[in-house]
Amino acid sequence: MERQTDINIDQMSSSVRSRLLRNSPMSVSCCIFRVPSTLRKHDEQLFRPNLVPIGPYHRDLHKFQFAEKTKLWYLDCLITRAPTPNTTLECFLASIAAKVKYCLEFYGDEVKMPRDHFVEMLVIDGCFIIELFRRFVKIVPTSADDPLFKMPWVRKVLVTDLLLLENQLPWFVLDCLFNLTKSDNDSERTPLPQLAHNFFRGSALRTRVIQVDLRLQNKHLLDFQRNIILLGSEEFEDGHFLPIPCVTELLQAGVDFAVGETHNLMNITFKNGVLTIPPVRVLDNAESLLRNLIAYEQCDKNLGDRITSYAGFLDNLINTNEDIDYLRRKGIVTCFLSAEDVSAFFNRLYNDVHIVHSPFTKVSLEIIAYYNSHWPRWRTRLTRDYFNTPWSIISVIGAVVILVLTFLQTLYAMLYH
Repeated sequence: MERQTDINIDQMSSSVRSRLLRNSPMSVSCCIFRVPSTLRKHDEQLFRPNLVPIGPYHRDLHKFQFAEKTKLWYLDCLITRAPTPNTTLECFLASIAAKVKYCLEFYGDEVKMPRDHFVEMLVIDGCFIIELFRRFVKIVPTSADDPLFKMPWVRKVLVTDLLLLENQLPWFVLDCLFNLTKSDNDSERTPLPQLAHNFFRGSALRTRVIQVDLRLQNKHLLDFQRNIILLGSEEFEDGHFLPIPCVTELLQAGVDFAVGETHNLMNITFKNGVLTIPPVRVLDNAESLLRNLIAYEQCDKNLGDRITSYAGFLDNLINTNEDIDYLRRKGIVTCFLSAEDVSAFFNRLYNDVHIVHSPFTKVSLEIIAYYNSHWPRWRTRLTRDYFNTPWSIISVIGAVVILVLTFLQTLYAMLYH
């Protein structure tokens, strides 16, 4: 190959070689991601904190000046209260600094801040979250001048902010700071997972209170909430995601709907023409929660696609206001939004996502087979057209009686002759 005089191949080769990476740019421990643009383009604000930034991704300190002041006040209250000998700023910083390299591995995007600032941020944000959880359940008394408890609207915004994928701290940081500040008093023996569950319980999709499994291996607060949603889920053989007809079309095909008694949202079953769906509660923060859970699963294939598949399943079922109204009447969906808003919300969830494995393949195949069979559809049409009121039933019976009598009269006349 002829070498051109104006290009130094050796110099270029040396330059490229010096930039080569021997290790993957993403750690195995990585679990706190920036949401891909394909998912956030539909509504950017669903992935950004409104009140309290947590972690390194949203550090606009001028915009969140009020939140940063509150964090520092909470930290001072914790240190002043000093529930344990380890409740000192020096102890907090030393404990987290010893694991700073491991902490950095949790973040999928480069953390563009000095390591000492990164450690300070982890301590301030982590102590804020722990103090917030303790104040919420009255383990630590709240003062009249606490802005987070003085204004009722704040908690709802806090819940939403703390469950954003880009607004997370590693769980082990929270656990470390929690253990350093946990006294032996009976009131402070509540474990961290239970405190977190108490704080987020009002925002969960579940309609029933559950017992938190303390053995859960949580990566951060959003991962904890995902584990809570999937808690008690039965093991299903995963397969391809299959689209199914909407509620209105299934009703026309003779499918009945029933509300499930199970505690787990994933345990959807279909048997003898009855689709049983566990009850789900849709509050005004449900779209933010589900979108961030879906983004979390889309960023890490090792998690599986359970929440994403669930959103896709409901998206298929709910196409119109009539679909959501029917599910409301059956007690399957509880919501305080309009039918139009809820149906539009579910129809937006499944945009630009990819499902590799779905736990609903078997139930979807059963629904499709039933939907394509003729007898249930004929039976439903017969019931709707001829047996929908007492008068129509009487008319049908009268017609049958007349038909039978006419047949007998004709038969008797033939035999007589």
